[in-house]
Amino acid sequence: MIGLLLPIERKNVENIAEEVGAPPRKLQEFLSDSPWDDEGCIEEHQRFVGELLGAPNGVVIFDDTGFPKKGDKSAGVGRQYSGTMGKTDNCQVGAFMSYASAHGHTLVDRRLYIMSQWFEDAAEGRKKRAAIPSDVKFKTKIELAMEMLDKAHKSGNLLFQWVSGDGAYGDAHEFRKFVKDMGKWYCFEVHCDTHVWTDDPAWEVPVVPEKRRGRRPKLPKPTEKSPIAVMASSLVASIPGSQWQRICLREGDKGPREFDFARLRVIEKWNGKPGPAAWLMIRRSLVTGEKEIKFYLSNAPETISLDEMAWAGCQRWSIEVDFKLAKGEAGLDHYELTKYRGWYHHITLSMLALAFLKAVQRQWKKKECIGYCA
Repeated sequence: MIGLLLPIERKNVENIAEEVGAPPRKLQEFLSDSPWDDEGCIEEHQRFVGELLGAPNGVVIFDDTGFPKKGDKSAGVGRQYSGTMGKTDNCQVGAFMSYASAHGHTLVDRRLYIMSQWFEDAAEGRKKRAAIPSDVKFKTKIELAMEMLDKAHKSGNLLFQWVSGDGAYGDAHEFRKFVKDMGKWYCFEVHCDTHVWTDDPAWEVPVVPEKRRGRRPKLPKPTEKSPIAVMASSLVASIPGSQWQRICLREGDKGPREFDFARLRVIEKWNGKPGPAAWLMIRRSLVTGEKEIKFYLSNAPETISLDEMAWAGCQRWSIEVDFKLAKGEAGLDHYELTKYRGWYHHITLSMLALAFLKAVQRQWKKKECIGYCA
C-alpha cells in the first residue's frame, strides 16, 4: 500500500519492493498466491466509502477499462476491444463499479472479464497456468455488473438510489430490468439508434374464432393501429426550443460544464416488444461546432426533476476520472502479474489506495475551509 502511493514511475513488485525494503519474492507471493480475502477487503472498503461519501441519492456507475498486455499468459488476456485503447488489441479488461454522491466519488468493486475462448477445452492448459479456479464460468460484462450491483445492494454498505453507465451497459434491457426490479432508478446512456415508442404501442392478444382448433394465443402482438417504434435520434428535431433546459453539471478546469437537456415520456422496447414507460433524456453540447448528442433512458418517476435526472445520468464521467487517477496515482495498471488471484489482489489494493487519497483530500479541504472561515 505504501509503495502504491509513492511517486515512482512504475509501481510493479520489483520497484515497490526496492522502495519499501521488502523481499521481492515475498511481495510477489503476497500478491499472486497468498490466500488473503480480497472480497472481504472490498466489503470493508465499501463500508468505508459509504461512511465517507454516502448520500441517499448516491449513484452507482458501471464501466470497463483495458490493461494492455504483450503475452498470452495473463488471466483472461486476448485480442478484444478496449475503450481505453480505442481499438481491438491484446489486453485484459476489467468491469468496474464506482460510487458517486455530492461528497465525492471513487471505485468500489471490480471483476476481471474473461473471454469465452478461455473456457474452451483447448485452453485448459492456459487456465491452469493462470490459476483460474475451476468454479469460475464465463460471464458477460453485463452479468458481472449485475453481480456487483446485487452484492452491494444486499450488503447495504452503500446508500444509493441511482444506477448509471455508458451505452455498453445501458443498451442491455435485462440490466435495466434488473435495476428496476431492485426498486432503484436507472439513468443509463443509450445509443442513438435505440428504438422507443412515443405513443401507446397498442399491442393486443389476438382474438380468434371459438371454433378454431389449436392453442389460443396468450401473448400480445401489434395491431393495425399500433404505431411504429422510432429511433431516439429521430426525435431531437421535434422538440420545441422552449423545452430545452440549460443545466450546469459541474465546475470544470475551464469553467462550468453546461449542456442543454430535454426529455420525453416514451415506452421502452425490450426484445422487440413493448417494455415499461420511461423518460428519454437528450443532452446536446453548447460548444460551437460540436454536434455530439447523448441519449439516456430512465425509469425515474414522472415527478423527478430534470436537474436531478441530468445530474445522476451524467455522473458516469466520474468513473472515467477515477480510472485516470487510479492508473496515474495508485498504480492500477502497473502490475506484472499473470495469475487470476494476483489480478484481484493488485486491483483491490490500488482501489484501497485511491480511496485513501480521496479521504485525505476531503479531510484537507475541510481543514482549509475551517482555517479560511476562522
